[in-house]
Amino acid sequence: MSITMTKKLSECSTETLQFMAIEKVEETCVQDKEHCNGTTLLHRGKKLEDNNNLTKEDIEYINYRQLLKYEEAPVYLQHNPFIRDGYRKLLPTRLCWESIFWWTNETMNIWTHIFGFFLLLMLTINDLAIINIHATVTDKTVAGILFSCFLICMASSALYHTFSCRSEHDYNTFLMYDLFGIALSLLAIYTSGVYYAFWCNHYLKTFYMLSVTIIFTVAMVLQIPRLAVPYPVKMCVFIGWAAYGVLPTMHWTYVMGGFHNPMVQIFFPRVIGMYIISGTAFAIYAFKIPERWYPGKVDYVGHSHQWWHVLVLGALYYWHNTAMMYVQYRMNHGCANTMRIF
Repeated sequence: MSITMTKKLSECSTETLQFMAIEKVEETCVQDKEHCNGTTLLHRGKKLEDNNNLTKEDIEYINYRQLLKYEEAPVYLQHNPFIRDGYRKLLPTRLCWESIFWWTNETMNIWTHIFGFFLLLMLTINDLAIINIHATVTDKTVAGILFSCFLICMASSALYHTFSCRSEHDYNTFLMYDLFGIALSLLAIYTSGVYYAFWCNHYLKTFYMLSVTIIFTVAMVLQIPRLAVPYPVKMCVFIGWAAYGVLPTMHWTYVMGGFHNPMVQIFFPRVIGMYIISGTAFAIYAFKIPERWYPGKVDYVGHSHQWWHVLVLGALYYWHNTAMMYVQYRMNHGCANTMRIF
């Protein structure tokens, strides 16, 4: 008997997933115990070690647990030919959640940002407690927006990698959420940087925060599925948005009196450091380093998307520390009396 699952992807198309025949799976389990219980599979608390007592549900579960080669994976997941193994089959929701604890080529992608979420959450709780004592309501609001956007970025990324194997429709939906989280993190970085850099110049602060918000809105409109904007176009918008940050940085350096200003000497290198971390992360992601040099060798640990995740988390942590330095500096020094307007 074969198990066939049909999932409706849209009103006009369907996708049929054909599982291995149960008899074939059962035969494989009998002939090759490593195939089914070499890793001591658990199904609802039951060890699937005694092949004589396997139910059809157990065999179906074993079938779901089988990982796929690149050529066997759903076509929409075949976006990195250098990752040769470890792909999940199309899974129902419950098994998508469970797959967080499986060992696949997505495991580290998921857990790096689960860890990142709780790391940033702890920092948020600690920092808001400190800011609550010393800062104004506006300062608290800016800090709250910064932390919230970072947390949403981590959560949306982890969810995207968890549910990417549920269906192509869900893949595209959660990819949209993931890109939304990235956009929010960029918005938070810009708004916090502009707010503290132009603390003493209301007009420049308003101008740059408004311009950043407009770019954010454009980036979000491009995520609307109905528009069918190609993924490379979306990424180019994000790259352009990131590059736009050079303009307020150089303008801020000028209005502060140049590189002789103590504040510029402290924070300009921090901005450059942020660009170095982010640029390195994007280069590794775009050029698929190191798996393009070692195809199939870093499928589970060490491929480009994992390094992208680690560096993105590092960038957010780095900017969090920079923002806290901004707050402390402004509280201790107030407004610079040498600031120029134009």
